Amino acid sequence: MPLILLPGTPADVSAFTSIYLSAFQDVIARDCFPRSSPYIKEWWTSSNIDDMKNQASARFLKVVDGDEIVAYAKWNVPVRQGAETVLGGDNPDDMPVWPQDADVELCDEFFGHLARERKRIMAARQPNESIDLEIVATLPHQQGKGAAGKMLRWGLDQADREGLEAYVEASPLAVPVYEHYGWKVVADFTLKSRNHTESFMIRTPQQISKE
Repeated sequence: MPLILLPGTPADVSAFTSIYLSAFQDVIARDCFPRSSPYIKEWWTSSNIDDMKNQASARFLKVVDGDEIVAYAKWNVPVRQGAETVLGGDNPDDMPVWPQDADVELCDEFFGHLARERKRIMAARQPNESIDLEIVATLPHQQGKGAAGKMLRWGLDQADREGLEAYVEASPLAVPVYEHYGWKVVADFTLKSRNHTESFMIRTPQQISKE
């Protein structure tokens, strides 16, 4: 059956959590959020539902194959609030209350650094004038079949139409994928305690053909 791209809904969030926990198996994801804990799944589910309801910038997408949700993504897009433009995302000075059984110290160190580095990178650009890809995840047995590409193109098409940069953070395995879509690495960060490197990537808006 063809893969279909649709908006995500609160009814999908439990499936999104299962996809995340099965797709992300790197050392950071496993150590921050132990898969054996029921509190981890509860926290991811409730956090995403809260973002859907209360984060105006959040755009959740899903890809379905028949009746099965096989992938999801979360983009953060600029939202006008009066004369200001606001972009949702992590405040480097305000980390979440992590779930029971999470490695709180590791979560604060890793995700706090990501948030601070994004703030530093975007300070010299237009910090609230970008489209950020916060997460994209695909079930392992569906990876490489085009589901992620549909969700990436959704956000990048919007970025190109509005003349906005696109921002993403990527593991070494993901960097070549994002480079294929036009992102370029602008900085790297290595968490030495886990020997894990994360790259910060920017994609400039592409010219849209008028034909």
